[in-house]
Amino acid sequence: MKALFGALVLCVALTDLSQAGSRPPATGLSGSPRSGLDMRNLTDEQLRRRIQDACIFQLSEVEETIKTNAVNRCGCYAGNLMKAMTKDEADDLRANGTYSKTARPKVESALKVCKV
Repeated sequence: MKALFGALVLCVALTDLSQAGSRPPATGLSGSPRSGLDMRNLTDEQLRRRIQDACIFQLSEVEETIKTNAVNRCGCYAGNLMKAMTKDEADDLRANGTYSKTARPKVESALKVCKV
């Protein structure tokens, strides 16, 4: 579970919306000098989709799962997480590409509830 959580944190900034289920581009986290992605101007819906796509990508890497099952579980995870995060937590994710300390318990809860 911790490995999946860590990978999801890293993949959030890396997964391009148009590449769901494929290997993400080799770039750094948003905000790092080598990053090609800028998430600061994403809407809540775009951020939710990035979280969901990162989850789908990671599930396809760590377990042989039917894509539909991954989409449903990751959609649950991303939706629950976006509802639970405060505006400041979402803004921090956009700016840094990682979950803040206050958002991490919400991430773990959403992972557990959605069986990711």
